[in-house]
Amino acid sequence: MSQTIKTSGGKILHETSASGVKGMLLRTPSPEKFLFRVYHGDGVFDDYEILHGDLSVTIDEDALASFYENESGDKLLDHSPNVFGWETIQTKK
Repeated sequence: MSQTIKTSGGKILHETSASGVKGMLLRTPSPEKFLFRVYHGDGVFDDYEILHGDLSVTIDEDALASFYENESGDKLLDHSPNVFGWETIQTKK
């Protein structure tokens, strides 16, 4: 379901709920700009600039993603070690 709305600034926008939509979070070369990409099939997609300040995100189990922390204490989110072909040198429980 979609609707047409008028913002407090007078802009006319077409709104469709994003609830339950699966997509990809993309980092752009521009500082502090992220996109949410929604694929429709056959390589067709829409990119949405993220303006939402505190949007909840859940990483899919099959996303091949891992959290990392380096010696300086910087915390990172990137592909899993097996994607890069990295070797495990120690395992902690």
